[in-house]
Amino acid sequence: MRKPVIFGFYGKSKTGKTSLIVQITKKLSGEGYKIATVKITDKKISMDTVGKDTWRYDQAGSKLTVLSSPIETAYLLKENKNIDEIIQNIQVFGEYDLILIEGARDRNIRKIRIGNIPERENTLMTYKDDFKGIIKLIKNEVNKESEKMKELIVKVNGKQITLTEFPSEIIKNTIIGMLRSLKGVDEKIENVEIKF
Repeated sequence: MRKPVIFGFYGKSKTGKTSLIVQITKKLSGEGYKIATVKITDKKISMDTVGKDTWRYDQAGSKLTVLSSPIETAYLLKENKNIDEIIQNIQVFGEYDLILIEGARDRNIRKIRIGNIPERENTLMTYKDDFKGIIKLIKNEVNKESEKMKELIVKVNGKQITLTEFPSEIIKNTIIGMLRSLKGVDEKIENVEIKF
């Protein structure tokens, strides 16, 4: 499974975070990148509209409400999730090249600061109207991750296990060797998924 590149954006209100993420999304999705976006806020707001059916289900006690229409399917989960859980849920819905997070605070997420605000941990840059520069930075990171896709990813009970090069190569070569002996397996093995 492809591991998406994650970038967080933070800044004071009305500094252009949403507009920048919209511009980046338009540009890169137009070039074929698959992008997911997340908005994190401290404000107690909801996507649900008062009086609509989904709001009525929520009022009745539903913890998960799904709206399906000819143009979209929307899931409303009435639980606060941390960013790691949100990212895991996004990956359940599909493979994405990039996840853009507005309001990122998590120390492990690489971030881009917008405007004059105290710098958060793992900040890569402060955005100063250099759109081409930020696009180049993002594309470089996505390309690096694409190269890593050739590496082995092992998950045990949903948790990714970090492997150094040596055990990664042993496991990968052992599995490929075993699979090549099976009927119906092509000579060129590029992707293997094993679950139990």
